[in-house]
Amino acid sequence: MVSTEEVGDIFLLRVDAVRLDSAVGTIIRNAVVPKLDSTRKFALDIGAVKLVDSGGLGSLVALLKNITNHQGKLAVVGMNKSVRMMFELSRMDRQFSLLDDMPKAVAFLQQA
Repeated sequence: MVSTEEVGDIFLLRVDAVRLDSAVGTIIRNAVVPKLDSTRKFALDIGAVKLVDSGGLGSLVALLKNITNHQGKLAVVGMNKSVRMMFELSRMDRQFSLLDDMPKAVAFLQQA
């Protein structure tokens, strides 16, 4: 459901689920929290996700807050059109760094 990989100094998470809900959000959080003391750059690839429900969005907001409280950065990568529209309608596109692909996310995170 969620796979992880370290690419240089970036901790990459790939969500391999069609729906990002609170259960998937919990899996993501459980993968990130142990890394917060040693890693500051996180990329969350949600290219496979077709729907983010309110629980999933809440989990992402909590994740962003947790990462920024540890002076980290989070890039959300590869959104499909409907997921991006949901972020825009909820104005979460102003809170999150939304990037089209992994090379852009890596470049963004390297500036940190």
